[in-house]
Amino acid sequence: MKRSVPIVAFTPNLALGRTLELGRQLTPEKLHRVRVTHEAAGGGGVNLARVVKALGGEVIVAGFLAGWNGRKFQQLLSSESLSGVFQEVKGETRECHILLDGRPHPTEVYESGPTVSTEDWAKLVQKLPSGKIVVSGSLPPGITPEIFGTLLREFPGRPVVDTSGPTLVAALEARVALVKANHAELAGVIGRDPAGVEGAIELFQQYQTPILLTQGASGATLIDRESYWAKPPEVSVRNPVCSGDSLLGAFLWELAQGHTPADALRMGVAAGAENARATECEVTAEGVRELYERTQTGRIN
Repeated sequence: MKRSVPIVAFTPNLALGRTLELGRQLTPEKLHRVRVTHEAAGGGGVNLARVVKALGGEVIVAGFLAGWNGRKFQQLLSSESLSGVFQEVKGETRECHILLDGRPHPTEVYESGPTVSTEDWAKLVQKLPSGKIVVSGSLPPGITPEIFGTLLREFPGRPVVDTSGPTLVAALEARVALVKANHAELAGVIGRDPAGVEGAIELFQQYQTPILLTQGASGATLIDRESYWAKPPEVSVRNPVCSGDSLLGAFLWELAQGHTPADALRMGVAAGAENARATECEVTAEGVRELYERTQTGRIN
């Protein structure tokens, strides 16, 4: 087994994540009281970092922070024994609210975040430690998809990218190492719904970029020169938010350990399922490994 390199979770639009458990189902124009509030450092890369750390890997969070919320973000991140490198910008780090009301999928309300310039981006890239870079989440104001495509080529090595919409197209055109997308995100690029595995194959043939397609309770499919599928056992879903981040984090961690793409996909799908059965964005190594043993996988001809 080869020695793994650290994973650098580059998150352009970090956030304070607040999960609110409501006392009843959400109804417009009505007062709702919160039973329980969970607050944590947020953003796709942070969710990914939690999983890598839980599995025993080395991971560093990177991104832009601003104002009082930025200082609070750092405190919350440190409280989880996660480290990071950051570039200070003007404004205020955004807040993202997840409302749980007992229905299968939560209601999500996300702010846009502070403005980031290309100069800010370049300063942060210069601070990055060596490792496998994963760019995760939405872009902040000030960075357009066109600019993003150029910036991707300036990283030291081809990054993995987890994003959506025109930003996902920019990543494909930049020929990054791998992109992760779900069905809806893929459909937005292909221009038809459902896009599915066939759509992922089309994009791979067009761009020659491996695609990790997440499929909710059905698991995930890796489209590459050798392609695989993985399906988890049925679990009781409490909060599916962050499951895609968890899947990607475990997938990359397993690859970094020298395991095959098929085994990495199986581990990723197990981590996504483990996250879905928790209230907050979290997994345990024991829970992931238990689901790994019950996750099915196979090769696509």
